[in-house]
Amino acid sequence: MSDERTRPAGPADGTVVLAEVIEMVGAVLGEPVDDFHDGEITRETALHEDLDMVSIDFADLGGRLAAAYGERVNMAEYFAELDLSQIMYLTVGDLVDYVVSCLHKDTAGAEDAAGVAGRRV
Repeated sequence: MSDERTRPAGPADGTVVLAEVIEMVGAVLGEPVDDFHDGEITRETALHEDLDMVSIDFADLGGRLAAAYGERVNMAEYFAELDLSQIMYLTVGDLVDYVVSCLHKDTAGAEDAAGVAGRRV
């Protein structure tokens, strides 16, 4: 798994993020991804409902996301915006979409700053 120091500078690809998030979920749960219930985790897989993740698992996953993508991906802040039912039915796809949106915001902010700096020259 790569971290933010080795990650390509361009916007995140949802397919790549999906594979990385699935890998992290497997690490959190201590099982290879192929060993899960039906052998497949998809965007529609619910973290709590299907994978039995609990609060300590979410905290661990949040730490792994921050280590991989930097502090711009803050699971605690994301959860603070959700109500309990949204957290209970959170899917892998929801989490991937959140990560990708954070990474795109970061890229857009850097591009905006570069554009402003370029106009000042």
